[in-house]
Amino acid sequence: MCQLQTNYVISPRAAAELKELLKRTSSDVNQKDSVVPRKKVKKTLRNAELRLTEELPQIKVHTIETVDACTHEVAIPPHENYTPLEAPKHEPAKTYPFVLDPFQKEAILCIDNNQSVLVSAHTSAGKTVVAEYSIAMCLANKQRVIYTTPIKALSNQKFRDFSEEFTDVGLMTGDVTINPNASCLIMTTEILRSMLYRGSEVTREVGWVIFDEIHYMRDKERGYVWEETIILLSPTVHFVFLSATIPNASQFAQWIVYLHHQPCHVVYTDYRPTPLQHYIYPAGGEGMYLVVDEKGVFREDNFNTAMSILQSAPEQQNQAFGSVSGGGSSSSMQKKKPTSGNSECLKLVKTVMERNMAPVIIFSFSKKECEAFALQISKLDFNLPQEKQLVDEVFTNATAVLSDEDKQLPQVVSVLPLLRRGIGIHHGGLLPIIKETVEILFGEGLIKALFATETFAMGLNMPARTVLFTSTRKFDGQDFRWVSRLIFIY
Repeated sequence: MCQLQTNYVISPRAAAELKELLKRTSSDVNQKDSVVPRKKVKKTLRNAELRLTEELPQIKVHTIETVDACTHEVAIPPHENYTPLEAPKHEPAKTYPFVLDPFQKEAILCIDNNQSVLVSAHTSAGKTVVAEYSIAMCLANKQRVIYTTPIKALSNQKFRDFSEEFTDVGLMTGDVTINPNASCLIMTTEILRSMLYRGSEVTREVGWVIFDEIHYMRDKERGYVWEETIILLSPTVHFVFLSATIPNASQFAQWIVYLHHQPCHVVYTDYRPTPLQHYIYPAGGEGMYLVVDEKGVFREDNFNTAMSILQSAPEQQNQAFGSVSGGGSSSSMQKKKPTSGNSECLKLVKTVMERNMAPVIIFSFSKKECEAFALQISKLDFNLPQEKQLVDEVFTNATAVLSDEDKQLPQVVSVLPLLRRGIGIHHGGLLPIIKETVEILFGEGLIKALFATETFAMGLNMPARTVLFTSTRKFDGQDFRWVSRLIFIY
């Protein structure tokens, strides 16, 4: 349990008034024949507390003038004056062969001034550019930097990407540890929290910490991990927060100022470089219906048509992708067979391929269903002969680290025929080496249809043109609930 201490100064008059009131309340409440009614005492106490709160120094938020494409605010600790950011006099830590967007320039300017920044932008807007610049600056200044992600898959991907860009990069997840003494360490947030609990020497040498996908802090099950990690980090550490668009970004920055007594900037843009089209596939219908176009215009006629099809065949709503039989872990992949007759997964995937909308990620909220749906389309073949050869080479090199006995595991044996056909499976029940192989193959365009659980959506930079949801409801451990906007949009 961490106790937060602040250096706020209270006026002598307010302090004396509150002290006297607390003393009088303590004596009055314990007396049965008190002259002052309890309700009146409590009301007076609340009023004194409100006056005391009003006299506390408040965190100030300044709006910085910038271009129309983004907004820039900064939260300042009490008793500090706002100092405008200065353009660096030295050469930039990293240059890019393209023109930076306004929000990227603003965020990099904050980093050059050694001030924390929260970058809030849509997926694929280019937030990683800001992270790369902060890493380059830390390495140039001989500082240690930590890059945290919500999931192992994203940590693996960032390790591969940053290893090509920088030399001294390490990886620490629950599955693997590579170069743990590197100047740039990539890890899951849980690993960093554990290091802080243990008082690891590494955490004492950190100058900057980058939190990718920080909006997952509002997750009911895991959000406390981010909170504890941020609280436990030293006040001398600076932060780069990468987030999807969130409504309370300014409030988050003020919380950081309250904890660490340092300025925190918020750079926000609502520009989405990758336009989205939303389709509905009604069970029993003849195809997909565009309901929201790339300009955000709602197509009411298409929506009403799709809804009329669903209302005419309500019994098919829960059977659009059929039911699956079989259970257990993914090692029983070969034994699972989908029920025939009422599954339209094959039909929909064919439609996506015919419209040249591949690669496609089919999200299912069940590991069992991921494997069963993949088997339903296992007779389709999306890869050319030369692509099959590349899949064989990647898979052989990846599984070379396994023992001969492990290579005969049902999970390893059954996944290769699917991969050769351009069909992949990704969920938490797979071996780490299989998951990483699937991520590499999908990133290289050798998997055209990937069946995955929602963990694959947490910030992974994958070349998907289409995303398909097999259901709009998921089980959260207690009850079935509708898919949140966080999962659907980001």
